[in-house]
Amino acid sequence: MDNNITELTRGEEEIMQILWRLGDAVVNDIIAETDEPHPKYTTVATFLKILENKGFVSHRSEGKSHRYYPLVGREEYARGVMSSMLTNYFDGSLAQLVSFFSRHENIPAREMDEIREIIRNAKK
Repeated sequence: MDNNITELTRGEEEIMQILWRLGDAVVNDIIAETDEPHPKYTTVATFLKILENKGFVSHRSEGKSHRYYPLVGREEYARGVMSSMLTNYFDGSLAQLVSFFSRHENIPAREMDEIREIIRNAKK
């Protein structure tokens, strides 16, 4: 997946999060993993068809049903979304992104130390 990622709608991403967690699933498995009120079978099936058309999932026949599985990994999708966000909102600058979060989020000291350690290790 390149930096020109097809971003998912909230509903599509919810289905993908479930598939990433389960590995593969039939529609009823996905419905069982959603929050109340559960979506209708046809709603989930429609999302899966859209995700298939976008190249995010595929299926194999299982009796009268289909078992769906992701074609795009969670990390691969996250990398594309983050790359797009970095380009579109922070002029491609990681420094601007970190500055933004340091000003608008309460980052615990422990996480700041972890960030510094990551940067130190990246320089090596």
